[in-house]
Amino acid sequence: DGPKWICDPHRIKRLAAERKEKDPNHPGCVIYSVGSAGDFSFEKGMEEELGPGTCEYHIFDMGDFEEKMKLQNISRAHFHRWGLDTQGEENIQPGAEFYGLKDTVKLLGHDNLDVIDVFKIDCEKCEWRIYRDWLLSGLPSLQQIQVEIHSGNIGKMHQAEKHDHDISPEIPFFEFLEEAGYVRFHKEPNIQYNDGSCEEYAFLKLDKEFFAARKKMLAERNITRVDI
Repeated sequence: DGPKWICDPHRIKRLAAERKEKDPNHPGCVIYSVGSAGDFSFEKGMEEELGPGTCEYHIFDMGDFEEKMKLQNISRAHFHRWGLDTQGEENIQPGAEFYGLKDTVKLLGHDNLDVIDVFKIDCEKCEWRIYRDWLLSGLPSLQQIQVEIHSGNIGKMHQAEKHDHDISPEIPFFEFLEEAGYVRFHKEPNIQYNDGSCEEYAFLKLDKEFFAARKKMLAERNITRVDI
């Protein structure tokens, strides 16, 4: 769904080469792109930046955009005509309209990977009910997350947030990612296609020790999320 801000793409290229050197069967770099709406400028831009063949691109959308994707001549790009939903009981039978992320990873044979280098998602409010599934045990680590979050009537939420009516859904979302070791390195409102109520966020996974000083300060001052 258009260009995104990526942190240190040159490092992705270097890591991909190191993985391939260690294991020739390794895909090198893996990128998941959920919700393209037929716009492949992100994938095209990544290939131009990193070089053809550096990354394996997996693009997910409910629309029939496979032929349009092929016209972009992006090497190692694969189109999957299904959407992401909450992860329930395992379902890896072909032909479903929706899969959980864990099932998706297994269907694509990526359950042996340590890392998915970039996970980009714009799923029109589904982020609120599935974001906790992004970090389920047994999944590859998502090194960078690019997500468009949608305000307003958010529809269904994740079960873990349904009981908490005193806060907006964004607070548990950001707290969950921070607790898992993610930092925000970019944000901007989407004013091209709406009134700015949708915002693009970019997250990078860091060592949890990065947050130690902040957590210590908050604890010493007895600051809670309500105070913030």
